[in-house]
Amino acid sequence: MLNKDFYRGENFWSKKSTNNRIEYPINDAIIRRAENILDVHFPSTFIQLMNEQNGGELNFPYYTEHKDALPSIEPIHFEKDDLSILSSKELLEEANLPQGLIVLWTDFHEWLALDYRKEKQHPTVVYIVENYLSDEEEWEYHKIADTFDDFLNQLFRISPKRAKKR
Repeated sequence: MLNKDFYRGENFWSKKSTNNRIEYPINDAIIRRAENILDVHFPSTFIQLMNEQNGGELNFPYYTEHKDALPSIEPIHFEKDDLSILSSKELLEEANLPQGLIVLWTDFHEWLALDYRKEKQHPTVVYIVENYLSDEEEWEYHKIADTFDDFLNQLFRISPKRAKKR
Protein backbone atom coordinates (compact mmCIF):
# COMPACT_ATOMS: atom_id res chain seq x y z
CA MET A 1 0.00 0.00 0.00
CA LEU A 2 1.27 3.45 -0.91
CA ASN A 3 1.96 5.92 1.85
CA LYS A 4 0.53 9.10 0.27
CA ASP A 5 1.09 12.70 1.19
CA PHE A 6 -1.69 14.73 -0.51
CA TYR A 7 -1.36 18.30 -1.78
CA ARG A 8 -3.15 20.62 0.64
CA GLY A 9 -2.48 24.06 -0.79
CA GLU A 10 1.20 24.48 0.12
CA ASN A 11 4.53 23.71 -1.54
CA PHE A 12 3.05 22.94 -4.96
CA TRP A 13 6.24 23.68 -6.93
CA SER A 14 9.44 21.72 -6.43
CA LYS A 15 12.45 23.86 -5.61
CA LYS A 16 14.78 20.96 -6.55
CA SER A 17 14.51 21.12 -10.33
CA THR A 18 16.19 18.30 -12.25
CA ASN A 19 16.51 20.40 -15.39
CA ASN A 20 17.75 23.88 -16.12
CA ARG A 21 14.52 25.56 -17.07
CA ILE A 22 14.15 29.15 -18.14
CA GLU A 23 12.43 31.33 -15.56
CA TYR A 24 9.95 33.28 -17.68
CA PRO A 25 8.40 36.36 -16.06
CA ILE A 26 4.74 36.14 -15.16
CA ASN A 27 2.11 38.66 -14.13
CA ASP A 28 -1.62 39.25 -14.57
CA ALA A 29 -1.11 41.02 -17.91
CA ILE A 30 0.78 38.01 -19.33
CA ILE A 31 -1.90 35.63 -18.07
CA ARG A 32 -4.73 37.76 -19.56
CA ARG A 33 -2.87 37.98 -22.89
CA ALA A 34 -2.50 34.17 -22.91
CA GLU A 35 -6.21 33.74 -22.13
CA ASN A 36 -7.09 36.08 -25.00
CA ILE A 37 -4.84 34.22 -27.45
CA LEU A 38 -6.23 30.84 -26.35
CA ASP A 39 -9.81 32.18 -26.03
CA VAL A 40 -10.28 30.64 -22.57
CA HIS A 41 -10.45 31.65 -18.92
CA PHE A 42 -7.96 29.83 -16.71
CA PRO A 43 -9.24 28.53 -13.36
CA SER A 44 -8.45 30.97 -10.54
CA THR A 45 -6.33 28.41 -8.66
CA PHE A 46 -4.33 27.75 -11.83
CA ILE A 47 -3.67 31.50 -12.11
CA GLN A 48 -2.60 31.63 -8.44
CA LEU A 49 -0.15 28.77 -8.95
CA MET A 50 1.29 30.28 -12.14
CA ASN A 51 1.71 33.64 -10.37
CA GLU A 52 3.62 31.83 -7.62
CA GLN A 53 5.93 30.19 -10.21
CA ASN A 54 5.55 30.18 -13.98
CA GLY A 55 5.57 26.44 -14.57
CA GLY A 56 8.06 23.83 -13.45
CA GLU A 57 8.32 20.55 -11.60
CA LEU A 58 5.77 19.54 -8.96
CA ASN A 59 6.20 18.40 -5.38
CA PHE A 60 2.99 16.36 -5.68
CA PRO A 61 3.24 14.75 -9.16
CA TYR A 62 0.95 11.70 -8.85
CA TYR A 63 -2.77 11.71 -9.59
CA THR A 64 -3.90 8.07 -9.69
CA GLU A 65 -3.27 4.84 -7.83
CA HIS A 66 -1.37 3.63 -10.91
CA LYS A 67 1.31 6.22 -10.23
CA ASP A 68 0.41 8.28 -13.30
CA ALA A 69 2.48 11.41 -12.88
CA LEU A 70 2.43 15.01 -13.96
CA PRO A 71 6.13 15.75 -13.55
CA SER A 72 5.80 19.40 -14.52
CA ILE A 73 3.52 22.08 -15.93
CA GLU A 74 4.58 24.09 -18.95
CA PRO A 75 5.08 27.82 -18.40
CA ILE A 76 3.20 30.66 -20.05
CA HIS A 77 5.38 32.66 -22.43
CA PHE A 78 5.32 33.95 -25.98
CA GLU A 79 8.70 32.69 -27.26
CA LYS A 80 8.51 30.52 -30.38
CA ASP A 81 11.54 28.31 -29.67
CA ASP A 82 10.49 26.85 -26.31
CA LEU A 83 7.42 24.85 -25.24
CA SER A 84 4.68 26.78 -23.51
CA ILE A 85 1.02 26.38 -22.71
CA LEU A 86 0.60 28.60 -25.77
CA SER A 87 2.14 25.81 -27.89
CA SER A 88 -1.03 23.73 -27.36
CA LYS A 89 -2.52 24.37 -30.81
CA GLU A 90 0.60 23.27 -32.67
CA LEU A 91 1.21 20.28 -30.38
CA LEU A 92 -2.38 19.07 -30.77
CA GLU A 93 -2.23 19.44 -34.56
CA GLU A 94 1.04 17.49 -34.71
CA ALA A 95 -0.47 14.63 -32.68
CA ASN A 96 -3.80 14.75 -34.53
CA LEU A 97 -5.67 15.60 -31.32
CA PRO A 98 -8.69 17.93 -31.23
CA GLN A 99 -8.41 21.64 -30.56
CA GLY A 100 -9.96 23.00 -27.38
CA LEU A 101 -7.40 21.40 -25.08
CA ILE A 102 -4.75 23.38 -23.21
CA VAL A 103 -1.73 21.14 -22.74
CA LEU A 104 -0.32 21.24 -19.22
CA TRP A 105 2.26 18.54 -19.92
CA THR A 106 3.08 15.96 -22.59
CA ASP A 107 5.78 13.52 -23.63
CA PHE A 108 3.86 13.07 -26.94
CA HIS A 109 2.58 9.61 -25.87
CA GLU A 110 0.75 10.83 -22.79
CA TRP A 111 -0.95 14.18 -22.32
CA LEU A 112 -2.51 16.02 -19.40
CA ALA A 113 -4.72 18.90 -20.45
CA LEU A 114 -7.41 21.32 -19.45
CA ASP A 115 -10.40 20.40 -21.63
CA TYR A 116 -12.26 23.46 -22.90
CA ARG A 117 -14.10 21.70 -25.73
CA LYS A 118 -17.51 21.99 -24.02
CA GLU A 119 -16.96 24.81 -21.56
CA LYS A 120 -14.86 28.01 -21.88
CA GLN A 121 -15.09 28.95 -18.18
CA HIS A 122 -14.71 25.71 -16.21
CA PRO A 123 -12.55 23.09 -17.94
CA THR A 124 -12.32 19.47 -16.93
CA VAL A 125 -8.89 17.83 -16.60
CA VAL A 126 -8.20 14.98 -19.02
CA TYR A 127 -5.48 12.41 -19.45
CA ILE A 128 -4.91 11.28 -23.03
CA VAL A 129 -2.79 8.28 -23.90
CA GLU A 130 -1.88 6.44 -27.08
CA ASN A 131 -3.74 3.17 -27.57
CA TYR A 132 -0.90 0.83 -28.52
CA LEU A 133 -3.31 -2.07 -29.05
CA SER A 134 -5.06 -0.33 -31.94
CA ASP A 135 -3.99 -0.91 -35.53
CA GLU A 136 -4.72 2.74 -36.25
CA GLU A 137 -3.30 5.73 -34.45
CA GLU A 138 -5.90 6.18 -31.72
CA TRP A 139 -6.03 8.07 -28.47
CA GLU A 140 -7.82 7.11 -25.27
CA TYR A 141 -9.38 9.94 -23.25
CA HIS A 142 -9.80 9.70 -19.48
CA LYS A 143 -11.45 12.45 -17.47
CA ILE A 144 -9.35 12.84 -14.35
CA ALA A 145 -11.37 15.57 -12.64
CA ASP A 146 -14.44 17.75 -13.21
CA THR A 147 -12.49 20.88 -12.28
CA PHE A 148 -8.88 21.99 -11.84
CA ASP A 149 -9.50 22.31 -8.08
CA ASP A 150 -10.75 18.71 -7.95
CA PHE A 151 -7.60 17.68 -9.79
CA LEU A 152 -5.40 19.51 -7.27
CA ASN A 153 -7.13 17.65 -4.43
CA GLN A 154 -6.12 14.34 -6.05
CA LEU A 155 -2.41 15.17 -6.33
CA PHE A 156 -0.08 13.32 -3.98
CA ARG A 157 3.51 12.27 -3.49
CA ILE A 158 4.73 9.00 -2.13
CA SER A 159 6.15 9.37 1.34
CA PRO A 160 8.89 7.11 2.60
CA LYS A 161 7.56 4.50 5.00
CA ARG A 162 8.15 5.41 8.58
CA ALA A 163 10.26 2.99 10.52
CA LYS A 164 8.34 1.14 13.21
CA LYS A 165 9.30 2.14 16.73
CA ARG A 166 9.86 -0.68 19.12
